Amino acid sequence: MTTLAIIGNGILGRSLLYILAKEQKSFEKITLLHSDSFAFPCTLHSTAIVAPRGVTAGHSSLGDLIVDAFHGFKEHVTFDTPKGVDTILQFTGATTKLEAFKGRYPQGKVTKELPYFNLKREAYLAIEEAYMVDPESYNDWLMDEAKMRKQYPLEIINDFVIEVEQHDGVHVRTQQGRTFNFDKVVFAGGNYNRFWSQLVPESALKTSKAVQGSYFEFNNVHWPCPSFSLTFEGDNLVWNKGLGRLLIGSTTEVTNHVMPQMSELKGIYQRLSVLVDLNLPDISSAQIKVGLREKARKREPYTIGSGDLFFMGGMYKNGYSLALKMAKNFSHQHL
Repeated sequence: MTTLAIIGNGILGRSLLYILAKEQKSFEKITLLHSDSFAFPCTLHSTAIVAPRGVTAGHSSLGDLIVDAFHGFKEHVTFDTPKGVDTILQFTGATTKLEAFKGRYPQGKVTKELPYFNLKREAYLAIEEAYMVDPESYNDWLMDEAKMRKQYPLEIINDFVIEVEQHDGVHVRTQQGRTFNFDKVVFAGGNYNRFWSQLVPESALKTSKAVQGSYFEFNNVHWPCPSFSLTFEGDNLVWNKGLGRLLIGSTTEVTNHVMPQMSELKGIYQRLSVLVDLNLPDISSAQIKVGLREKARKREPYTIGSGDLFFMGGMYKNGYSLALKMAKNFSHQHL
């Protein structure tokens, strides 16, 4: 039987654990290696909305993948009833570049009245069914389900992989000086996959970029309306009634650092405060969250490798839906 290592404790690593357990795959042992202190998963600093966002099938391979992944996530929510996932409405609007926007959202209309709140001025608005994910609750659920369903011993090690060698399997050395031997290793570290890019010749991993996203988080908010997500010309407002949590953002910057773009965040807050007919919390009460996402070439997710060593990543803005699809594909094709 095979020993397998999964490198990464974010949405993809945990989705892969979950799928392997759900499909009752057998291994001699699976080891999950991660280091939240050295490589904190972007998964937990994400606004985590799963929505079609006007993407339809039949136009591009990426669009087809995003649509298929959304429907797969919808099926997952319906039949698996995961914790930390709520069905909501996604409102998307614009007042500029309307020809292109209407082409993407032909079902929209000009209005300032929405089911839960109003805008202070008219705009072209579309409504979609979507899913709001609480990252911590959902990722805990994935791990709990994997542990409950698994047909293999599972070891979780908080240690960062610093060296990998291939001969008669895969030999891994960690930051704490420990060494491990595995039959197969899957790197599911998202943006952190770049640390090991020298191990593969393919360009998809080498051309990936780290994209920083930052947003404001407000807690103990008391709004009477149900949970919803609003995206208006790139500005996002995400309201989670159950948690009393409001998110406002997010910025996008190609960089490896985690310093938030405060002036841009304040600009988003100001634009939304004069757009929505809701009382936003005072900006002084906000916490600032920052995540580093991995944007691969043409925004296309990748699975690179064969035999003993694989890399998976590049999910960018659709990580919560693409993770399950990529995990299923990997399980069926390589395990």
